[in-house]
Amino acid sequence: MDQFLNSIKQQFPTSQVDNLGFWQSGAETGSVASALSITPLSQYTLLSVVGPDGHKFLQGQTTCDWNKITSSQASLGSYCNIKGRVVSSFLGFVTAEEHVQLRLRSDILDSSRETLSKYIVFSKAKLHANHDQLIGLGVFGADARQALMQFSDTLPESLWQSVTRNDMTFIQADDKGQRFECWVTEPHALAIWDALSKTATVADSSKWEQDNIDAGIAEVCTATQDVFLPQMLNYQRVGAVSFTKGCYTGQEIVARMEYRGKLKRRMYRASLSGVAPAPGADLFQGDGSQSIGNVVSAVATDTGCTLLAVLTEDAVAAGDIQLAESVSTLKIETLPYAVGE
Repeated sequence: MDQFLNSIKQQFPTSQVDNLGFWQSGAETGSVASALSITPLSQYTLLSVVGPDGHKFLQGQTTCDWNKITSSQASLGSYCNIKGRVVSSFLGFVTAEEHVQLRLRSDILDSSRETLSKYIVFSKAKLHANHDQLIGLGVFGADARQALMQFSDTLPESLWQSVTRNDMTFIQADDKGQRFECWVTEPHALAIWDALSKTATVADSSKWEQDNIDAGIAEVCTATQDVFLPQMLNYQRVGAVSFTKGCYTGQEIVARMEYRGKLKRRMYRASLSGVAPAPGADLFQGDGSQSIGNVVSAVATDTGCTLLAVLTEDAVAAGDIQLAESVSTLKIETLPYAVGE
């Protein structure tokens, strides 16, 4: 990705990657409501599992059902510690025979690889950091599908469906067919960029995160590892947890919460005036000193910021939720799926 970003530096000389991994163009190139936008997905990288036992290994380690992840179907998922807390969240997909990819936040690549390396030693598979050196691009907007048809005669047709053609993997990231992740080799990345950036809005990659927030899709980064149960992040609502696949690390805790527990904290979407808080930031009720939740992710908007936060149900019912030393209160927004038991 670094080499690709250097390649487009001439087009965007003031572009940079911020401390959370998001690419900033440093220039306004069009409306965020454009019918076609493109951005480098610099906040992500791939942890590759290469070998005949890739699916089998991940089936015994992660929350999603790898029997359902194929060359044409991706899935959200997570790896938990033995206490059921999410250590890594990812999008799992297949790019070639015996080549499985975990698309995750770049800042947890090393820790995720180190953790999984402890358990893969007896499998016929190896872990690699982005084995095929693929670059992630986000292409989105009403014209996204039409724009990508010049690079592949077949594209996904439904949420998390994937299509691989000529070292290019396209994954549909919404129900409407207006958001696509493209994982491609550098020559293909440059070709797509050169063709689309001439007329498309070149967006900061935080815009992709804003759309994730609107969709209620939570991702774990360094600041939020080992903090949340999958259900706190609504992973059971977005297909990231299977309760029928069998055992995996942390499964007993996750299943017990689903069938016997009372979930006291869950994730909500909210808006807030002021600067976007950092992931993991504590939230409080009024002047209270006891944390009632944590920020999962947040991005700046024209009116302040939009965010996902895990909060107690009682705090949401009572309102007056604030960051430390802030007078602005959270406004709870709707999610595109039901939140609750």
